[in-house]
Amino acid sequence: MHRSRRRLINQLIKITIVCGLILILFKLNATIKRNEAESVLSSSDLLDQAEKINNERLLTVDKVCKKHRLGIYRDSSKVSFKHPPAPQYSVFYIVRAHNISYCPLYKASSTTWLYNLCLLMNISEKELNDGKEQLSTIARRVIAELEYPEADEALRSTKKLLVIRHPFERLLSAYRDKLENSVAGREHGTLHFYQKYGAMIVRKYRNKNFVKPQDDQVIVRKNVPPAAGIEPTWREFVEYLINTDLANYSDDHWIPYYLYCTPCLVKYDIIAKVETLSRDQIYALNKLGLDKRIKPTWRHGSGYTNASSIYFKQLSRKMVERLYEKYRLDFELFDYSAEDYYRYAVALN
Repeated sequence: MHRSRRRLINQLIKITIVCGLILILFKLNATIKRNEAESVLSSSDLLDQAEKINNERLLTVDKVCKKHRLGIYRDSSKVSFKHPPAPQYSVFYIVRAHNISYCPLYKASSTTWLYNLCLLMNISEKELNDGKEQLSTIARRVIAELEYPEADEALRSTKKLLVIRHPFERLLSAYRDKLENSVAGREHGTLHFYQKYGAMIVRKYRNKNFVKPQDDQVIVRKNVPPAAGIEPTWREFVEYLINTDLANYSDDHWIPYYLYCTPCLVKYDIIAKVETLSRDQIYALNKLGLDKRIKPTWRHGSGYTNASSIYFKQLSRKMVERLYEKYRLDFELFDYSAEDYYRYAVALN
């Protein structure tokens, strides 16, 4: 009798446990489905938001081009900026098989997107990461330049991507990467940049009573060889930019956007920004139909987050104003402001 009752109790306990587990699994499954639905909704909201912002960016570019009578709105009687008569077809990476044309603005996430294009061309990550060749060299080897009129037709028939960055942030990044230290990073061309630009800048813009920038006006990189002491300062580089005809004498790393990727001549489909790259990459990959092929990652170097507030101390407000004028069209086209940088400038002259 006692044994029968004990067996019955044990069976009831087992049934209760099984029912409890079933209930837990049911609730867990419902939670997972709800989270998936919320995730899809969240992703959809993000893409909708990005689409709206992208359309606003495209509209701003069109309005500014029209305002200054540039590109397709060209009016030779009202010229306010030097502007190319045609796109620079040779700078584009055009992959017709994947319906994409990309204009790489160096120091504006170009590493990320050249890497993506190489993956599309079936280049292994091992080859891309081994450092034997520059990424741009690999990309150009597998994506050949197209010449007019083939390039023009390809641009018209593919979706066009442009990734931009605050003009001053790009300039500072280019300076720190290519000109600040001719000893470190020679595998990336720092010695070449010193020989081609740095020595000339120092020779032309260094004062007789030269004083090195103060400690709070530069950032000393850790774990890299110190600079040789012959390189141009940020201030000297800015003086060079201010006094140079950038339409005729410029490097790809600091040429104005409107001259290099000609957004007044090329009707881009996607304009992404480095400042919002996490969202913009997801949107761009989705818009290009590549979201199943490429994961949205950022291969841009992680720079010092507050570098501009430090280096711009070397400049006077007047210098920042003149630098802004050199890149004013880029600021207008892509809706950037220079106000913070005026505040950073504390030099007296």
